[in-house]
Amino acid sequence: MNDQFQILSDFKGFGNPNGKIWFVGLEEAADFNETNFDKILESYSKEYIPVEKGSIHKNAKKHGNSYTKVYDVMSKIMTGLSPTTDWRTYRNNLLLTKEGNEFQMNLYPIGKKSLNTWHDEIYQQRFGFKTKQEYLTKVRADRFPRLYDYWKQNAPDFTICFGIGNIDDFKKAFRLSTEFELKESKSFLFSTEKVLITPFFDNRNMGQERINKTVNTIQNLFTKNTINENN
Repeated sequence: MNDQFQILSDFKGFGNPNGKIWFVGLEEAADFNETNFDKILESYSKEYIPVEKGSIHKNAKKHGNSYTKVYDVMSKIMTGLSPTTDWRTYRNNLLLTKEGNEFQMNLYPIGKKSLNTWHDEIYQQRFGFKTKQEYLTKVRADRFPRLYDYWKQNAPDFTICFGIGNIDDFKKAFRLSTEFELKESKSFLFSTEKVLITPFFDNRNMGQERINKTVNTIQNLFTKNTINENN
């Protein structure tokens, strides 16, 4: 591991860390090898980055609708929990901005087009990792504890991890204990830690019906906790 990787590993995420809802994904979809890597390092040298208002909508026009698939689901969940505006307006103007009520981080720090992508020569030369397993071992030992500490420090009301195929790493990173399977939404709820692990955020895995069930799960948990506190 070298200094460049340390910058990526120390970076926490996007949005407002004081937000009540946190979203945790797997990694950046952009391939760091095909973008301006020096600019990425400069940006990620900060602990977190609020998204500029309107930038999601601007980039969607540039890159196509597939660019917003994760943001669409986030916005539908946020407006489902607090229906103050429609989800598109929220996505375009508030989502992950400093005025928004959410924060998004990723488990793994290197951005790639596919989770399974690994360029042996490039990643060894750039970051010092000979194999993908060496990279993952370092991330789990070094980055996961810092993500956990940052999460505990900011104490969001609820956390949604998306990418259920990597549930073991979500459980490891956030030290999750007893899980309850929600078969109708294909999710796992950790009620003590107020964490929900869902399928990946796209139209195929998270249609409106499953989004509604996700919102209901969060609302029901807080209703239950409020009742218990009052008894």
